[in-house]
Amino acid sequence: MPRYCGNRNSEHLLKNANEFKQNCLIEGKSLLTDAVIWTSEYCEELTKYFVDNPNAGEGDFFTKLETQLADASANAKLLAAEMLWLMFLCPSNTGAVSKRGSVERVFAWSGYKIAEATKERYLSDNALTGVGSAGTAYNTMRWRELVYLIRFTGLFLKLDKPEKEELLKNHVKFAHWLEQIPENENRQLRHMLLFLFFPDFNERIFGNTDRCSILVTLAGLTKSQYNKMKCSERDAALLKLRKEFEQELGTTELDYYIEPLKSKWKDTELNTVKNVQEPREGYTVEKTINNTTSSLNQILYGPPGTGKTYNTINKALKIVDPDFLVQHEDNRTKVKDRFDELKKSNRIGFVTFHQSFSYEDFVEGLKAESDAGQVSYSVESGVFKDLCERAEAALSDIISVDAFEESIAKLQEISEEANDRIEMETIRGKKFEIEYAGGTTFKVFPHSTESTDPKYVASIANVRKLYLTGSKKGIYNVSYVEGLLLYLKKHLNLEEYAENSETHKNSKPQQFVLIIDEINRGNISNIFGELITLIEPSKRAGGSESLSVKLPYSKEPLSVPSNLHIIGTMNTADKSLAQVDIALRRRFEFVEMMPKHELLDDVEVDGIKIAKLLKTINQRIELLYDREHTIGHSFFLPLKDEPTIARLAKIFELEILPLLEEYFFEDWERVGQVLGDHLKTDASLKFIEEKFTDTSIAKLMGPEWQQEGITPYKRNIEALNNPEAYIGVYEAL
Repeated sequence: MPRYCGNRNSEHLLKNANEFKQNCLIEGKSLLTDAVIWTSEYCEELTKYFVDNPNAGEGDFFTKLETQLADASANAKLLAAEMLWLMFLCPSNTGAVSKRGSVERVFAWSGYKIAEATKERYLSDNALTGVGSAGTAYNTMRWRELVYLIRFTGLFLKLDKPEKEELLKNHVKFAHWLEQIPENENRQLRHMLLFLFFPDFNERIFGNTDRCSILVTLAGLTKSQYNKMKCSERDAALLKLRKEFEQELGTTELDYYIEPLKSKWKDTELNTVKNVQEPREGYTVEKTINNTTSSLNQILYGPPGTGKTYNTINKALKIVDPDFLVQHEDNRTKVKDRFDELKKSNRIGFVTFHQSFSYEDFVEGLKAESDAGQVSYSVESGVFKDLCERAEAALSDIISVDAFEESIAKLQEISEEANDRIEMETIRGKKFEIEYAGGTTFKVFPHSTESTDPKYVASIANVRKLYLTGSKKGIYNVSYVEGLLLYLKKHLNLEEYAENSETHKNSKPQQFVLIIDEINRGNISNIFGELITLIEPSKRAGGSESLSVKLPYSKEPLSVPSNLHIIGTMNTADKSLAQVDIALRRRFEFVEMMPKHELLDDVEVDGIKIAKLLKTINQRIELLYDREHTIGHSFFLPLKDEPTIARLAKIFELEILPLLEEYFFEDWERVGQVLGDHLKTDASLKFIEEKFTDTSIAKLMGPEWQQEGITPYKRNIEALNNPEAYIGVYEAL
């Protein structure tokens, strides 16, 4: 049941909360004294002096609160102290000493005294330890949470005693009743009240980010579906999920922040990738930084904008043409042009994984074609199989392979430009025609058949294999493959393969690279299929435990050659390393790429220190979310060539703000905190502002209307063009 909190004992806290419900909310008595303070009268005072009298001046929360409550009655001040006590019960990210000091500070304004026994029961370290983190925002925006509690108290105390008792007995009714309170969907205190009052039905999950992550990861919801749900619907989904886990695991002592549930949705040790491991599989994943060797399989991983795809170009050239890279490493234009040349000549392959990418796209599949209403199917190689075959051929002979590729390319060109099919003949003199329709095969039309679609094909890979090895083993339609090779030799000047050539012996085999962008977005099991095992160094052709598999469509054997390197990129904001397919993790080395603020040290825009700006934003993201969702330096690199406020404003409006909106599920209050809006005393410098004021709401809806649900926010366009707004991100203004 949710009241189980692992190594945090919630018994004392829940007992105090239960007494609070009865003594304070039902009977109206003070928890810390003998006074009667939980009444509408004193709650209305807090509304008058605090809710309706905001203080935007200098000083911390308590300094402002003391000023606001200066004219309030002693009982109203005592009520404020006990409200703060209630707010401090759950959070564990604030120490008991700090909590106790804050409550006693406000309590002292009332003039009352606390008995030692009462203090020991309600203000001891044991009573104020807390059971879960509420995040930094709960403290920095404490005034909002207090406003919510005052409004809740005001409405609740107006109910008859039977109505109060009924609500405090039924967690579903209570949750629905809370929906009438403004800001209910956004307040963490709302989740705390439900845990304190109904610990058998509500989790100790107080932040929206974790609630969303759990339901998206474990309950199959999308972020869009989650965002459309009310808090009460999310509560129900979490409870349903808990019941399923309790039945599956055979225990009620489960909590999402401890094992066995924690690792199903969250890994708090992701800061060091070497800790990501699966003992049952017997492997570890080690972090590799500044890797000087060319690993056969590696993945560049990190948050968006850290240059992962950008760096694959250099890494690919380091493998395929290292001499060129050494000579021109500082000339990005030449490096990119050389990369494009190698990509065009099929030495480098590039593919992007996505949810619909399949084994048929990657390895091989059936391609349907229609001719005069007749549908036929042929086996078409995917990018991985094609590169494997090219790399395997290159291991045999560089010069001969180049000659073969030139002649086969010429045949493809001739076939595509010809008005009629090209006629060839087998070694035995049987004539046939070929037609090239793209891909890695030629369609074959024997003269001996009258069928317009005989469904014969000659694979280029098989022609290459026959040319280099002379072996017919495993080759389908071998007579047509032989005939095609014969044509290349007779008509396109392909020289005979000379295996013992001294030039061939002294040549180093060509290297090939397959770049897989966004590798974590694809279904690895479906895309790689049985080939996932073959990419291991020891399982590759020529390795100590080399393996090959028979492909399902072509029935041809395939192994992965040792001169084919695989470089993947992975955006940790899409999926954390802990969630990546285990089979993938154990076969790749991981190169971490994090934001490099120092690359922006020399960039300054109208007095704005861009490196400091980005560093501060990322530190706040780590506090409010996690390290994997920080922002990369590449977003700001255009400012090196165009250091203007207009360019910076465009970057923020079109890239940074939408990214933060996605990270925090449109929780604009937290987006504002990342940008330091909560520290700015000048409202005009805030990037995010409330869309409606009290005046505009009254004008639109009438003076008696009270807002319910989520508070609408909007971007402050003027702040985007004000240098002071950006400076305020890292320096309080």
